[in-house]
Amino acid sequence: MEALAGTMWRLIEVTARDDAGREVPSPIGQHPMGFVMFKDDRILVAVTDPRPSLAQEAQPRPLISYTGKYRFDGTELVTETDAASRPDLMMEQVREMRFESATRLVMNYRR
Repeated sequence: MEALAGTMWRLIEVTARDDAGREVPSPIGQHPMGFVMFKDDRILVAVTDPRPSLAQEAQPRPLISYTGKYRFDGTELVTETDAASRPDLMMEQVREMRFESATRLVMNYRR
C-alpha cells in the first residue's frame, strides 16, 4: 500500500460518465485546475475551471471543494466529508484509487 499522508497531488484531468458508463462532458470543463492534499487523517480537495476570463453569457465558474477524515486501504479511498462547497458533497465519498507511477494517481468516484 502506498502512503498518502504528507502528499499533495495536482489535478491534470477530469472525466465524467453516466450511469451506463458512457463518457459525458466534464462538469469542470476541458482543462480543470485543482489539487488534493493528504494530511495524517484528513483530506483537502479543491477543483475549479481555470479560464482567466469568462464570456458574459457563460455559466458561473464551477468550484468543487471538500475536506474530511479519510481512510485508504490501498485500493479504496473513503472520505467522511465534514465541510464542502456544495450540500450534495456532504456525504461519505468512495473512490477506487490506484497509483500508475510514482507521479500519477488515478481516482474513480463510486458514490
